[in-house]
Amino acid sequence: MKKIAIFVNDLKVGGIQKSIVNLLNIINSKYEIDLYVFDNDSFYQIPKNINVIYLKRPSSLYKFIPFKIVKKIMKIDVKDTNYDIAIDFDSYQMYTAMGALTCNAKKRVIWIHNDIQIKLKEELKYRILHYFFKKKYRYFDIYCSVSDGALKSFQNLNNFKDKKCVVIPNIIDTKEIEEKIKEKSHLKVNNKIINIVTVGRLCHQKGIDIMLNNIKILLEQRNDFHLYIIGDGPDRKKLEGLSNKLNLGQYVTFLGNQKNPYKYLKKMDVFYLSSRYEGQGMVILEALSVGLDIVIPEHLEKYCPPVKGTDDIIKYFINYKKKTDPKKFNDLQEYNNQILEKIDNIINE
Repeated sequence: MKKIAIFVNDLKVGGIQKSIVNLLNIINSKYEIDLYVFDNDSFYQIPKNINVIYLKRPSSLYKFIPFKIVKKIMKIDVKDTNYDIAIDFDSYQMYTAMGALTCNAKKRVIWIHNDIQIKLKEELKYRILHYFFKKKYRYFDIYCSVSDGALKSFQNLNNFKDKKCVVIPNIIDTKEIEEKIKEKSHLKVNNKIINIVTVGRLCHQKGIDIMLNNIKILLEQRNDFHLYIIGDGPDRKKLEGLSNKLNLGQYVTFLGNQKNPYKYLKKMDVFYLSSRYEGQGMVILEALSVGLDIVIPEHLEKYCPPVKGTDDIIKYFINYKKKTDPKKFNDLQEYNNQILEKIDNIINE
């Protein structure tokens, strides 16, 4: 059985965290896996046969030291094991990269979860961090990106012609979704109106402010709808303030983080994502699995090819007609099988 070391920052609420949990749920019986985590506060449940190793997080001062120097001075206490493959699944941190580069492994892989070029333009904090850690990429053998859009962005910044680059979208654990949508939800919705939902971290990237402004414009044409926002983050208070400023109190509900968002999704009609940019937009596929209609702007198409974007979000909602047929669950079997084949190829080649 192949031995794999995977390094992640934490297992708190987030897309990267959900992605690794989904992956582990699918491949945990096929490989011997050590999961190295730099924070013992977990939002998600990890399969019992995964060996979770909690490491002390190095000083934050390392974030502001060029990676070439960090590589010489940072020490990560990994197991004395010969791994077939070591994976930095986080790609944002110095120490997850150092973990994957420190352990004994035949090959080293790093996952790319976002459109780095746009992220550099949009986020000052990321721009600073990237300046110091950008040299880490050269030390890896394989680059896995969650979408074509994210991979092209990475390749535009890094000219690694002699290295393997592959697109491996995120696994969607549809078995978990199928089970969790059966749970009862105490949320009461008005089934006579259009119930719209979004799920994500409440931060600049996710564009919830764009969504709220669009909802305000939509109100000029129709008012038979309600928007539910599932998630939390640094911009929550600001967004709640914007909602109040736009007088959207009776049309918008903030539900916060939810262990089981799917029991809420099953009560909805439309999933709406308004991100400024994405890596893949995993929640789109989760909503698709539940059976919701999906609306995303055109610029997000390249991050989630199965879903077509629209050039006019307001027009979409103005013309939207609520469906009366029961939702059809989609197990995304073909989608997941294609991803698993790619992952197996990376591990076993």
